[in-house]
Amino acid sequence: MPSHIPKYGTIFEFGENDVFYNTIKAHPKVNYYIYNNKKYLNNHGKDNTNSQTPDGHVNLYELNVNRDNVSGSGDSQTIFPFLTKNGSFSSFSTVSTSDFNLDFAFGDTLNGSYPLTSSIVIDRYDTTLTSDKKKVLYALRSSLDFYTVLSPHYAYSSSFGDKEQQKLNIISVPSIFYGSSLKKGSVRLKYYVTGTLVAEASDNLRNGVLYQTSGSTTGSSVGLVLYNEGFIVLTASSGLSTHTEAYDTTSTQYSASWHYFGTTNAFSGALSSSFSLDFEGEQHVQTLTMFAHAKENQLNFSNNPTFLENNVNAYSSSQIYYEDAEMGIKNIVTSSFKNHSASFQPVTYISKVGIYDEDKNLIAVASLANPVRKLENRSYTFKLKLDI
Repeated sequence: MPSHIPKYGTIFEFGENDVFYNTIKAHPKVNYYIYNNKKYLNNHGKDNTNSQTPDGHVNLYELNVNRDNVSGSGDSQTIFPFLTKNGSFSSFSTVSTSDFNLDFAFGDTLNGSYPLTSSIVIDRYDTTLTSDKKKVLYALRSSLDFYTVLSPHYAYSSSFGDKEQQKLNIISVPSIFYGSSLKKGSVRLKYYVTGTLVAEASDNLRNGVLYQTSGSTTGSSVGLVLYNEGFIVLTASSGLSTHTEAYDTTSTQYSASWHYFGTTNAFSGALSSSFSLDFEGEQHVQTLTMFAHAKENQLNFSNNPTFLENNVNAYSSSQIYYEDAEMGIKNIVTSSFKNHSASFQPVTYISKVGIYDEDKNLIAVASLANPVRKLENRSYTFKLKLDI
């Protein structure tokens, strides 16, 4: 039964069949196109409304969107995080310990910057086991060996090659793009030279091994996908065509190969080559669905003063205040006939639904796009959905 409390209005308790918990499995699609040392996310580059976010990046919290660094008056329009140096020694990760101790006095303000952005990262490693390559490989070694049950190509060292001695092209995909994991069978890489597709690879067997599906070495294994970790490891380095280009930071010419897929630091932009990376994610979104009922002969009264007639007889003096014990409800029902008043009906308009916890604390408000007209003989059910 509903209860009417002046402070909260009419409160109904959700029934056993009014609240549902569900898990939605979604597969967000992502496309990266790389050309002239620039990355384009889902065919979008930097525009005037998103000037603070670099090409190919996603703005993690949608901060400083449509804001300029400096306004016409010379003042900064962007928001930024800041800290005051005190005894807690809190600081930003971009400030080194030595700088924090030497360059800032107690009471000084440390400023950060927004927005926080994220994008794929592509790193190439030669056959030499440098310290940078060693850090990456040792971090991935356990994962690579763990997935050998899917394919022997995952093995850190096997007859298919030793990762420490192979040329590697490692693409790191942040989880904000895919959620829980990369979807098996969705990873597809395309290599273009002068606009012509010279090679394509995909995980069409859904076992994490990338096989070349078109080009001169069709059918060969070119790399691996770590679905849960968000890494694509390209191990093939043989030539894909007779085309050569300065894919590195120097002017040295190299043959087109998977080792140079997605290059973003080419000497002159590698203008003859372009690359496409497609994948889908797998996200599990917990949702709460609630049904709020406005039944017949309920919710036809309002605490809004405009719900009552204005012609109230009232009298006040220094000793007494008096008004009519009964006040009329305003009839807002219109008639289809000219100069004719329609029969009275209590009418309200439902514009919002508040959700309260067991202690009568307001925890959520659902606003309707347009107020719903509620008559006594009508009932409505509002479906409220919340992503947790």
